[in-house]
Amino acid sequence: MKNRIIETAEKRFYQYGYRKVTMDDIASDLGISKKTLYQYFKNKDAIASAVVKRLHHDIERLQKRARKEISDPIERFAEVIAEISSRITRIGSAFMSDIKKDIPELWKRCEEFREKDINEYIEGILKEGIKKERIKKEINTKIALLSYLGAIRTIFQPEIFAKNTFSIEEAFENIIKIFLKGIER
Repeated sequence: MKNRIIETAEKRFYQYGYRKVTMDDIASDLGISKKTLYQYFKNKDAIASAVVKRLHHDIERLQKRARKEISDPIERFAEVIAEISSRITRIGSAFMSDIKKDIPELWKRCEEFREKDINEYIEGILKEGIKKERIKKEINTKIALLSYLGAIRTIFQPEIFAKNTFSIEEAFENIIKIFLKGIER
């Protein structure tokens, strides 16, 4: 039942944002009472937290699978980023914007996950790419990593998408092009 609640809330949050979804909406979609819903989650914040945790877990699984299946570090990087882009596109900016404003501690966990996860993943790919001679050896991996993180951190803010006409997917594609074409051998 807990997974069904998370799946149902995820669909609602991604479609309408966090603010516009009520516990009544989630319970109604599931055909259960709010009392039953509260047996599994103490409040809407806890459900949002579970939705974000699930997303992070999915991204970690995706990266592990890509490490096993794609030997070329440049191809792996592009594939994983494209998959993450697709998932983030489904989330929509309303949910991100709402949690940033309404649940700052959850937003902070999202930022920390992104920083830690991207940091480790990208640095690993850069080092592997240099070792396999797919990336220029004179590239300083720390500077390349900080450049990439800076682009992600700056562009992937809900207010940026609200003020611009480009999509999340388009932003990812352009960051990848800029980043990879500057380091690919």
